[in-house]
Amino acid sequence: MSILGREQIDREMKDLSGEGGLGIAPILIVDDKPQNLLVLADLLAPLGEEIIQAQSGKEALRVLLNREVAILLLDVQMPDIDGYELADLIRKREKSRSTPIIFITAHDRDSEEISRGYALGAVDYVFKPVDAVILRAKVSVFVDLFKKTAAIRERAVLERTLLSENLRVRTEKIEAEMALRKVEERQAMIVRSLPIALYTVGLGAEFSGPRFLSESIATQIGFSPAQFVDDRELWAARVNPADLPEIQAALANIEATGSASMEYRWRCADGSERVFLDEAVLVRDEDGHPKEIFGTCLDVTERRVLEAQLLHSQKMEAIGLLMGGIAHDFNNMLSVIIWNLDLLARDLKGTPGKNYERIQNALGGALNCTELIRQLLDFAREKPRRAEVVDLSEMVPRLVRMLGSVMGETINIDVKLEPGLWRIFVDPAQIESALVNLSVNGRDAMLEKGGTLTIEAVNIHREDDPADGDCVMLAVTDTGTGMDPEVAQRAFEPFFTTKGPGHGTGLGLAMVYSFVKQSGGRVRIDSQPGVGTSVMLYLPRTDAHLKAGSVEAEGPVRMETRCILIVEDNDNVRKMAISRLEALGHEVIEAETPARALEILDNDARIELLFTDVVMPGGVNGFDLAHKATERRPALKVVFVSGYAPSLYSGEGLKQEFLQKPYSEEELVRALRAAFAEKEEPVLATEPKRGRAGGRRHSSGLS
Repeated sequence: MSILGREQIDREMKDLSGEGGLGIAPILIVDDKPQNLLVLADLLAPLGEEIIQAQSGKEALRVLLNREVAILLLDVQMPDIDGYELADLIRKREKSRSTPIIFITAHDRDSEEISRGYALGAVDYVFKPVDAVILRAKVSVFVDLFKKTAAIRERAVLERTLLSENLRVRTEKIEAEMALRKVEERQAMIVRSLPIALYTVGLGAEFSGPRFLSESIATQIGFSPAQFVDDRELWAARVNPADLPEIQAALANIEATGSASMEYRWRCADGSERVFLDEAVLVRDEDGHPKEIFGTCLDVTERRVLEAQLLHSQKMEAIGLLMGGIAHDFNNMLSVIIWNLDLLARDLKGTPGKNYERIQNALGGALNCTELIRQLLDFAREKPRRAEVVDLSEMVPRLVRMLGSVMGETINIDVKLEPGLWRIFVDPAQIESALVNLSVNGRDAMLEKGGTLTIEAVNIHREDDPADGDCVMLAVTDTGTGMDPEVAQRAFEPFFTTKGPGHGTGLGLAMVYSFVKQSGGRVRIDSQPGVGTSVMLYLPRTDAHLKAGSVEAEGPVRMETRCILIVEDNDNVRKMAISRLEALGHEVIEAETPARALEILDNDARIELLFTDVVMPGGVNGFDLAHKATERRPALKVVFVSGYAPSLYSGEGLKQEFLQKPYSEEELVRALRAAFAEKEEPVLATEPKRGRAGGRRHSSGLS
């Protein structure tokens, strides 16, 4: 027996039985004569036990029902129930069956009576007159036996209780140990999975680096944790030599500072370098004296790469803003140059001499400048979004013919285009780039075993998908390696890629996602490891017409006369625009500022169209002006003009057209006719709201 022990049981038994004894044993005397009861009680009093007296069999039975007695002294002759009958009843009751019975009788020693008594369960006979010594001797035997039996029972109960308590304590101890083990295992698993390494170093000792490495770091650097235990110089030897002085200086000063933070480069087994952030703290003993240095090394390589990418992105954004400002002013100047050269070319066309050729050369150079501006905007990632009506049933087969040579011999291309496919309003270059991107990703997933690349386009009706309304679903599906749910969930994150170094930037799917969102659609990806991947683009349907042929620009194109308010802060650009609008037969009213334009609108009801630049001084741009103007004149048409890329424009809620400087006569005529919805010539319909680029309304000067 353990934990509680036998000594404790003995102490408990001693407490139960009193100071060194075994407790009190009840003695029940049954006699119908009170004087006999008194005599017997006096005879047994020296035993020091509890004496219970009963004058009838019924009274004795009531006593035995409620408690256990050590010995029952029973008179044979009683009026209601004699001693033999009472003994028979006692032996038939489960609770009192084992109670010792001594018959007391005044009859002679009749052998028949004695046999009857023993047959009924009597343990002895005492004849009257009673010998006190003999009676006490006989009774004391059963009293002692009762006490010892009771003690054994108590001991058994106590042992069971103690064993149960012992088992409970053991169980709790085992459960606590198991819980502690689980916590330790969980902590160890967390430490193993974290990209950290740990070390301790004595004060003043040379930096030796970590002794314990997590499995994730060991995998990345190409060394096992055991190698760092066997070779204490391994870590320090592979630190970039240029970073060692900073480490040594920080550790030398740690007693004064209490901590040190160091970042250094570390050469892996394959020769590549990873960046570690080393955080060290000074550990003190119980008396507060410096004892040793404890440090943790955290792999921050990916974080530093992302920070560099973010810095590059911010730099490109700054370049974009700079290029946008240059483009606006430069396009204004180019507009004046190109428009004047164009007018001169028309006036001199057919005249002898080299002037016409010189003007054409100058005009070509100016147009080349506009292309240069577009290239600068492309470099700064402010590429103009030139949305057009696109027919996928024509575009997809053309792209597939081009992709045939890229996919390789082991990959089949299956094209499934629904008849009567709806048109969509997107940038053709972007949709082509998205298809090529998804196709190349599918090819890469099937390089090992080959497979089938399926390009599918179907119409999705509003009833089938209320969330999207009428749209076209363009899907690219491969039968390659597929992705697990965690990878698929991150597939559209910028810079996330599962390809090795040098085989992907992680921007392809992010650009696809951005393009679809800008076009008012959504993207869904379904992938299963070992089965393949399907990327589905949902692009809103458009009822606009395909782009028509160009307008002949040999001379001024006459249109229905309209009253147009032109708002432009640049005098030269404004004058040239007025001359071009008047040449088309329109009545033109000019304003230099948005405030002046609103005054004119309030006082002149003839104005049908607002022809406004977007970037203007004074804090109110063309968009703000258009919103204020259409609030006063809801039927007013609007044409925006800007040297910036139209991808920056939202124009939500406005009946508008957009012209990017410098624009041609053809583009000017088309914008005016589209604004007034004239039908002399098929034109590009206005873009549906769900297909508009962006989703923001710029209140600053950028547009």
